[in-house]
Amino acid sequence: MKKAVIIGAGQTGRGFIAPILQENGYELVFLDKDQELAEQLKREGRYEVRYFGNQKEARTVSGFRAFSMEEPEAVVETAEADVVFVSVFASHIPELTEHFKAAAAKRKDGRLTILCFENGVDVKRPLVESGLEAVISEGIIFCTTLRPRPDSLDLISQDYPELPVDGSVEGLNIHIEGIPLEMNFPALIQRKIYTYNFISAIVAYLGSYKGYEVYGDAANDEEIARVIADTVPVISRVIGRKYQVPYEVQEEFTNRAVSKFRNREIYDTIYRNARQAERKLGREERLLTPLRLAWEYREDTRNMELVTAAAVFYGIHCEGMKAEAVLADIKELLDERTARRIAGILEGLEGGQSLSKLSTDSFF
Repeated sequence: MKKAVIIGAGQTGRGFIAPILQENGYELVFLDKDQELAEQLKREGRYEVRYFGNQKEARTVSGFRAFSMEEPEAVVETAEADVVFVSVFASHIPELTEHFKAAAAKRKDGRLTILCFENGVDVKRPLVESGLEAVISEGIIFCTTLRPRPDSLDLISQDYPELPVDGSVEGLNIHIEGIPLEMNFPALIQRKIYTYNFISAIVAYLGSYKGYEVYGDAANDEEIARVIADTVPVISRVIGRKYQVPYEVQEEFTNRAVSKFRNREIYDTIYRNARQAERKLGREERLLTPLRLAWEYREDTRNMELVTAAAVFYGIHCEGMKAEAVLADIKELLDERTARRIAGILEGLEGGQSLSKLSTDSFF
């Protein structure tokens, strides 16, 4: 039996990655820096994953072993694994370098195969740049998994069909059903950021402006839903054109994001999705890149400008951000006229105007 080690026994590692590996007949080993979680996994030895809307039969994950990262077994288990899945925050991946070097030194046959899973671009870079002797690739997670009760290992997850991995990495040789190898992975992850994360920004920043705290409630608000519906064809044309994906394929991709965000069973908060507004307003980030592409392709940018202004509004009022730098970037990336329009919408937001009024031709 092949063995998979999952570093990071949190919601994604346990609730999404583990069931896929179990279905493929892998022996499972969880490693986590949280010693209490590792002990709970050892003690209980099983947990259940249910699916939102009961769209799929609940499954029990059992027969695994678990260790904290501090236990000596952690290095041995990693050294003996056929594949290692890393499911931790991107900022914590560099911390694993010494662990992997120790495991690589103990490995008796071939190089380690490491797959990093975190929503971001090139999250594997710290391990690659460390000079680690391993085959290192990364995947992208579209699935949401939640922990309904903090005292329980049980999880509730979205029924998402696959976990794509960058298949272009030299030496990568895995064949796991449900983990397809994507040969143009950079394009896929950019499509994800500029589609899923842009639609998410609509919900988060317009929802915050309207006083929502629960993400699903905001996504189903009539005004916000109208902005989303009007944006779907624009974002689908823009991203499809940029990455040479047929409109129908990209439209389905976009609508999958909309369906996820409007699902009230997937509990999330406005704060979690809206925080770090200044970073999300960066030149290559989820807001300004789609806006720039729509501007270049002569698409209707009104709703994109509204959402951008709402993100600036959030940054100013919730995080002490200065608007001048962002508006200067917009002026440089697009043009002065667009920057003036966004500044005008921002003034309307400051004046408490409704989204319906702000999304009309008032500023265009």
